[in-house]
Order: sequence, then structure tokens, then C-alpha cells
Amino acid sequence: ARFPTTALDLDTTNTTRTPDGGRAGIVDARNHQGGYGEAFVSALAMAAGLRQAKPLPDIDGIDLCLWPDGTGTRRGARAPGINVQVKSGSVATETDTTWGYRLDVPHFNLLADAQATIYPMFLFLVIVPKDWREYATAGHDGLLLRNAAYWHSLADEEQITGAKEGAKTTVH
Repeated sequence: ARFPTTALDLDTTNTTRTPDGGRAGIVDARNHQGGYGEAFVSALAMAAGLRQAKPLPDIDGIDLCLWPDGTGTRRGARAPGINVQVKSGSVATETDTTWGYRLDVPHFNLLADAQATIYPMFLFLVIVPKDWREYATAGHDGLLLRNAAYWHSLADEEQITGAKEGAKTTVH
């Protein structure tokens, strides 16, 4: 027997779609992509030597908490953490210098909280391949996660008031 080397190898039994739009044997496409985005950021944080936690239950849009291991006599007192909201997409708008992402106004307002000074909020955008089979490839020399992650603080942005339900705004 061999270990799978790609995401495609993990789903060799059934490639038919389920009635709710998911893939047989795999979570629905939206949760699959979102979970991959969070795992991508988690892997980068771990590679950077950051500590992390996932708040449960998810009631406020904070997906991960990241912080460095403290140094000195007070340990973590000199190294505050950050709260992270992870979004993922394969169709974000790219320019020469930025990505644009359509974000729900309530999520934008959570991130645009100038009062969040102890644990500042950051938006992480993970650009994923359109085909979930391309998310990850494992080989003898390592693991390749596709595609990239970008982060941005919206703390200096004005919160949006009076928006209609379901309204979105573009973040760059």
C-alpha cells in the first residue's frame, strides 16, 4: 500500500456529487475551501514559530488567535497576540499591488474596530486553486500548499453604518 500524494488520491472511491452540492466523502465545497484556508494560515503560523488557538464556539468571526512565545521575565507580556479572520477565495480580484475581496459588512465592521488594541484584528485572505484537487501535493521532498496568503489590518478604516442586510464591501 502507498500513502496518497495529492488531494486527488484521497478521494479515489467516489467522485459523484451529493444532493447538497458537496462531493461524496468530502465536506461541501464552501466548508472545504474555508477549512483549507484556516489550515493554510495555521501551517504558516506554526512554521513561523507562533503559538495559536482556535476559539470555540465560533460566535464572533475570530477564526484563529496567534501570538509569539514571550521572551524575558514577563514572557508573553511584551508580545501580544492578534485575532485573525480567515477568508478564502479562488476568484479574488488582483491588481499589480493588491487583492480585492468582497467582504460582508458585519465582518468588515468586526475587523474595522479601532478599539481592538489589546488583540488587534487582521483579515487573512488565502487565494486557493479553483480545483480543490490542487490544494496540496505531497512528495518525498516536502508538502506543497497552494496558493498564497495575504493579511491586512482594517483598524484604521471607518465602520460602515446603515448598510442593508446582506451588503458587502470590497477590501483591498
